[in-house]
Amino acid sequence: MRQVWMDKTARYLSSLEDEILDEIEQRAMAILARLSDSAEGYGYFYQVVYGRRLPAHAKKWVEAIYEGEANGRGVVIEAFRGSTKTTTVTTGLAAFKIGHRPHTSNLLVQVGDEIAKDNAQHIADMIAYNPGWRMVFPHVVPDTKAGWGGSGYEVKRIDIGYNEWRRLCAVKRGKDATFVGLGYRSRAIIGKHPTGLLVMDDIHDENNTRSARELETTIKIVAGTILPTTRPETLTILIGTPWRRNDVLDYAKATGRFDVVRTAVRRDGEPTWPDVFDEAMIKKQRELSGEIEFGRMFMLDLEAAAGAHLKAEWLHSFPSEKIKTDWPVVMGVDYASTADEMVGSERDYFAAAIGRVLPGGAGVVLVDGFRGRVSQGEAEQRLKALAEMYGTTQLIGVEAVGKGEEFYHLLLRSSNLPIMPYQPGGRSKGQRFERGMAPLFQFNRAWVSDIETGFIKSFREEWLQWPFGEHDDTLDAVYWMLRAGLPHLFGRQGRRREKGRNPFTALGRG
Repeated sequence: MRQVWMDKTARYLSSLEDEILDEIEQRAMAILARLSDSAEGYGYFYQVVYGRRLPAHAKKWVEAIYEGEANGRGVVIEAFRGSTKTTTVTTGLAAFKIGHRPHTSNLLVQVGDEIAKDNAQHIADMIAYNPGWRMVFPHVVPDTKAGWGGSGYEVKRIDIGYNEWRRLCAVKRGKDATFVGLGYRSRAIIGKHPTGLLVMDDIHDENNTRSARELETTIKIVAGTILPTTRPETLTILIGTPWRRNDVLDYAKATGRFDVVRTAVRRDGEPTWPDVFDEAMIKKQRELSGEIEFGRMFMLDLEAAAGAHLKAEWLHSFPSEKIKTDWPVVMGVDYASTADEMVGSERDYFAAAIGRVLPGGAGVVLVDGFRGRVSQGEAEQRLKALAEMYGTTQLIGVEAVGKGEEFYHLLLRSSNLPIMPYQPGGRSKGQRFERGMAPLFQFNRAWVSDIETGFIKSFREEWLQWPFGEHDDTLDAVYWMLRAGLPHLFGRQGRRREKGRNPFTALGRG
């Protein structure tokens, strides 16, 4: 019995010793973090407040930021999705800087007010409730009297008198709050003058990158409204994942005022962050995202999926603001049903492409479409709805082969849609896509609207992945759409060329 008691006591003392050592280590790191406004000091702070070590790739971001600060330069960080960008920089580093320089004003800018205010709230919660914060910066606390909410958070130092503190704030940052989070379109940005940090974190999304006009507007806001808020002493950081060429990150890099750090999910063929993104996770993300999005979001390579067979540069954009609703519409259908024999991820999609005919036989613009796994009845209803939505529909080309032929005859019996059956005529998809359809886009007889809808996004992805992609349904649909619009592709001679010597043979005889 005595031995059992002694063993329990020994285990307790050992556990107590571990706790004491952990506490001593925590306090030592807290002191080092408080004494050193540096990359090394931030590493200690990160471990104290988050309870884990700063990842190696994130440490490089922080080192670049401090080096840029020492040289009077901003920093652009391009990093893969899920790489802990926001935790490391937007909330963690911003909080650390506030602890060291509570008299400064700091501005966090993101794609929308809601997410920006949410991250500002994370900083506020750290200052108010995190035990690690109190260990590192016990003298910096919320100033709820001055302001503590979505419109701006104020902190105060309790190691000096309050009147002296407010006087210091008035001199160092004027009327601005210690920190605030705002969407990049917020009118509240005007009048702000951050003297500490300006952090722009992922201010792009699908909406402000879907057309050249939207992208240009976003850059104008950044260049004309946000960046001019800074003072000479402001440390400016742009962090995010690339969306398109000439996006805000590209704009910032082109100014020559920023140092650049790029962190892809792989480095020299090995996982950059193996603790989280190991080989299995990288494979999963590739499968979930598709090659184009994986290349952009994880490899930071906007050219990664550029097609070897169907070139990205052949898809010329057409300004959406110039497209008229009274222009004639042609459609193309690639039929597939949920009742087909193929199952799981191998099953094809039902796809319908929609094109607007340019006046004077100048060509056709792909404006939208539908792609989905539906039953035969749903496919019929979907096509009828599209024809009703686009009231100027002139012709719908349907691939009348196999199940597609059955679908065509169903439409013929049950609707008055202006449908026309087409058959490949013995030509392979490679001939139809590469020799028939591709030249139309390449030589400006066919265009793609600059508003990237879900269908157009799928079409671009299938275009670039051809012939190695899993699906080609939208390619087929667009091919038959162009076939239906063939008389409008070559001006006045279009009808004669359709019957005679069409230079795009694989399309004309399809």
